[in-house]
Amino acid sequence: MSSIAANQLPGDPHPKATPIGRDNSLPVPKADGNLSFVLRGQEDAIFEQRERKPLKDDEVEVNIRQTGICGSDVHYLQHLRIGDFVVRKPMVLGHESAGIVTRVGKAVDTHKVGDRVALEPGVPCFMCDRCKAGTYNHCEKLVFAATPPYDGTLATYYNLNASFAHKIPDNMTLEEASLMEPLGVAVYSTVFQGKAAPLQNVLVFGAGPIGLLCAAVARAFGAKRVVVIDVVDSKLQFARSFCADSVYKPSLPKEGETPIAASERNANELLGSDASSEDIRSKGGFDLVLECTGAEPCVQMGLFAARKRSRFVQIGMGRTPLSLPIHRININEIEMVGSFRYGSGTYRTAIDLVAEGKIDVSRIVTHRYRFDEAHAAFEATKRGKGEDGEQCIKVQICQGEASDA
Repeated sequence: MSSIAANQLPGDPHPKATPIGRDNSLPVPKADGNLSFVLRGQEDAIFEQRERKPLKDDEVEVNIRQTGICGSDVHYLQHLRIGDFVVRKPMVLGHESAGIVTRVGKAVDTHKVGDRVALEPGVPCFMCDRCKAGTYNHCEKLVFAATPPYDGTLATYYNLNASFAHKIPDNMTLEEASLMEPLGVAVYSTVFQGKAAPLQNVLVFGAGPIGLLCAAVARAFGAKRVVVIDVVDSKLQFARSFCADSVYKPSLPKEGETPIAASERNANELLGSDASSEDIRSKGGFDLVLECTGAEPCVQMGLFAARKRSRFVQIGMGRTPLSLPIHRININEIEMVGSFRYGSGTYRTAIDLVAEGKIDVSRIVTHRYRFDEAHAAFEATKRGKGEDGEQCIKVQICQGEASDA
């Protein structure tokens, strides 16, 4: 295997990102044809040569070079469905990608062959009221990569409407560009839905990729204090090194204690602990809560930890239904909103944050694989650990330059 885990300096408990190249994070051979990673059935994915798709006038063709594995990719591999989205025919996986433009449609005057781009993988209809209002993430006709019935980006070539192939600056690597997808989710959740503002106290549940990036975005937008919650010690350790002023690990319910009572107790213990601050305690809780797990105890604890007239953004999708302390929302007038993917202006904001050095997004990449090792990359993501035994945060796949572009 050629997977690469993050470097760790002697005596330094915090991982540092492996140095990466501008276009390739690993040495890889040139791509052969339009090799694609195709999901055929439950736990059944194969490499398959596919025809290059005809290019529409408003599209660009992109030679995919970097792709991150998302939890949704793994979920489709394991279960063939997420909610109402069901895999009924073979589907190419992957949607967190970046690459180099290899062909340009006749109506496209914004791109040229050789442009380096981050792919925003959801293309709307452009005509409905939601699209016209800029809330195209709710377009009923949205074509989203690797969401049934649409193919994803884990292939040599992927065609995309040029408006959603975001050009990146010269100081950004393609690996960083592929991470604009999860960073876009974090920007949309934290800034567009969360209305993050300077000097806020922010509480983030979950130290996975989205939670870490939400915390990093909150910090970049001037948060006074960022606290990250998780139950895995290694994730909390990384969060402290990456984006958090402090971290907190909640405890399980005590004997005879109901789950919701345990959530309230954990919230009170957090507010009284060193992870909190006098400013947070004087306000009666956090200004902004970003819930990235979907776990019932976390949603409950977040509502108990939120101050009066605060904002709560639900990002994680967990099981339903949930038992919530709804009286907290009513009495404290908490604004609780959902967050779904990303919207107009999100990608540009994400690219600017990285290009200007506000967020070192590549630090969350802990393991890297070649495209021909995609099965191993998915296994590492499922296990949560690489072959090196180290915790996976974000797993990346590096693909080669197109040989017949």
